[in-house]
Amino acid sequence: MKVDDLLKDLEGLLSEAKDLPVVNKAMIDKNQVSDLIDDIRKNMPVEIRQAKAIVADRTKIISDAKLEAQSIIDIAEKKRKEMLEHDELVKQARLEAQRITEDAELTAQKVKNATNNYINEILTKTDDLLDASLMEYRTKKQKIENLMKTSNNKKPVSNKIPKPEEE
Repeated sequence: MKVDDLLKDLEGLLSEAKDLPVVNKAMIDKNQVSDLIDDIRKNMPVEIRQAKAIVADRTKIISDAKLEAQSIIDIAEKKRKEMLEHDELVKQARLEAQRITEDAELTAQKVKNATNNYINEILTKTDDLLDASLMEYRTKKQKIENLMKTSNNKKPVSNKIPKPEEE
């Protein structure tokens, strides 16, 4: 019989006990109660052993869980350190990339400025050459126009050869 069943039997004895008037007490059979207590004691060690085994299992489970938790913490700490080192490398790489980009942009700006200056010089020289050519053109044109005017003001020159006068 199990301890729970024996305890129910003991409760049954108490509920069947005859009440004594005025003193709020009951009469029970001592032998029956004694036998139930003995049976409980006989059956109790099995229950207690099971409870101790459960407690031991629980203690082992808790101990194993603590070891596993510490292992997880150690792994996480190692991973955190690796990530920090990786983050530091990434940070340094980003800084280096930024420095290289800034240098490239500065160089590109210098090249652009030099190119613009060169183009400006070429355009200025071309403009000066065009101005000089235009001036030369205008001068020659003016000379031609002047020659034409002066030749129009003179008597026309005949292309004929004068005949010798007859004598």
